[in-house]
Amino acid sequence: MLRTLYLKSIRDRWIGALIGVAALTATALLSMWAYSGMGDEVLTFFDQMPEFYSTAIGLSSVGGVTMLMMSMMLNFLGPFVIAGIAISIGAATFAGEERTGTVNILTTVPRSRRRLLWSKTAAMVTVLLGAGLASWGGYALSVVAFGETTEGVDVGAATVHVLAVSLLFGSLALMLSTSTGQQALGSGVATGLLVLSFLISGVVPLISGWEDWAQISPWYYISDGDPLANGVQWTPVLWMLAGSVVLIAVAFLTLDARDLKSGEGRLPLVERVTGDPRVEKALAMLRGRSNATGVVGITMAEGRAALTIAGGGIFLMMFALGPLFLAVSDFVGEFASAFPDSIMALVGFADYSTPEGWYHGEGLSIVAPVAVAVVAIGRGASLALEERTRRVSFVMGSPISRAAFAWRKLAAAVLMAAGAGALAGAGMAAGNLVAGLGLDWGNVAGATLSLMLLGTTLAAVAFLGGALSGNPSVANGAGIGVAIVGWAVASFAEINDALEPWARLSPFYYYSSNVPLENGLIWWHVGVLAVATAVLGSAGVWAYTRRDLRG
Repeated sequence: MLRTLYLKSIRDRWIGALIGVAALTATALLSMWAYSGMGDEVLTFFDQMPEFYSTAIGLSSVGGVTMLMMSMMLNFLGPFVIAGIAISIGAATFAGEERTGTVNILTTVPRSRRRLLWSKTAAMVTVLLGAGLASWGGYALSVVAFGETTEGVDVGAATVHVLAVSLLFGSLALMLSTSTGQQALGSGVATGLLVLSFLISGVVPLISGWEDWAQISPWYYISDGDPLANGVQWTPVLWMLAGSVVLIAVAFLTLDARDLKSGEGRLPLVERVTGDPRVEKALAMLRGRSNATGVVGITMAEGRAALTIAGGGIFLMMFALGPLFLAVSDFVGEFASAFPDSIMALVGFADYSTPEGWYHGEGLSIVAPVAVAVVAIGRGASLALEERTRRVSFVMGSPISRAAFAWRKLAAAVLMAAGAGALAGAGMAAGNLVAGLGLDWGNVAGATLSLMLLGTTLAAVAFLGGALSGNPSVANGAGIGVAIVGWAVASFAEINDALEPWARLSPFYYYSSNVPLENGLIWWHVGVLAVATAVLGSAGVWAYTRRDLRG
């Protein structure tokens, strides 16, 4: 039984992991294509880079172009994808069986809950290790494919660090969801903390006197000790693994202490934590679905945890960037000017000496789209999740057409994506007001609108993937794949003309190629994103009404 459940759990999850790894490999190939052959220019760049910055992001000149691109993949893009896979699997480990009602079947066999959980946990670790090994192979392929060498670049060691941190977040999602029976709470809180960890690791070291506080962030230990250059740093890795063991142990201990659910029952988490009504109210807001009604309301409430944490986190970061610019404005422009065009392309050639360039480079180019994508893709995939949980069979028995149901799910996803973008824009506006930066309010609104529409487009991509397949893993993979590959192509097109035609297929091209915070909106760019959202969403509704549902 255990072996069968273990293999079944792997079978259910390996496709989503494979899609994520394929997207990383494609991005690495595109990156090496754009940067290969730069040789001495890259080495000179690294030699001139300030020591504190190269240490903070784990860069080294030993490996030239290979080090540059592997640093980007293993210190930024890769951890988001691999940790996302871990969180998705961890949150569904046991609570997912409760949501779908299949826990009734599992508990009829002569096996204890803990032994069932052990099989599911072992499957999570196996898929995560497989994804890590596959990504390692993909990175190596991208290097040798363009005549570069991996000498002096320990991709395997950096992969170990990424896997250790990813397992920690996956274990957190497993613990929360198993302890409460709330899959959405586990995935939402873990995802939000992942984004927050990235923000802390990237922003806190820039504040004088606060550098050591960055060590509270698990993300910090992805590049701690520069594993790409120096090999595995076992102390932080073992601490991350120890944290994972503790979280998994808590999941095992708490599983037997509660009643299991079947289907969509609710578990009052606060009753198992504290009787404080103020805490109960806060947790109810995170959990969602406490008093929501209707398809749109329930779908939005289910994503409230991710929106609260990821959206709230990006609001705080965008707000903090305003006062922070005043603290670093005397030197940050000169510092950024030392970077070659090959690096500045990643942040849209932002002029860091101006508040517009600072906000674009530090917030709007990468971090804000990541936070918005977390919310957008998660809600876009919720249509497919209805089939995975078999809740769709009850919905279709009510007086609502299949098309109306799909349109309302799409509307909820679009509203949540737009809401996340609006929170980022509100943080930027607040930072501008408090710091007195003098950003043009019309351009702030334009940049916010572009970010909102980027989010709705990614939500529509995930929605279409889910509508076509009925599989949340495919939906999430489609959204993540378009986000990562689209960002990479649009960024590298700035330095490789051969990518320019392909960049126009990326939503990121229409989102930021004109830098709307500095230059204002190009309205037809806004129109392309709006039309893309409408077309992809409509195609999803059409596909959903013309196939057999799985629920």
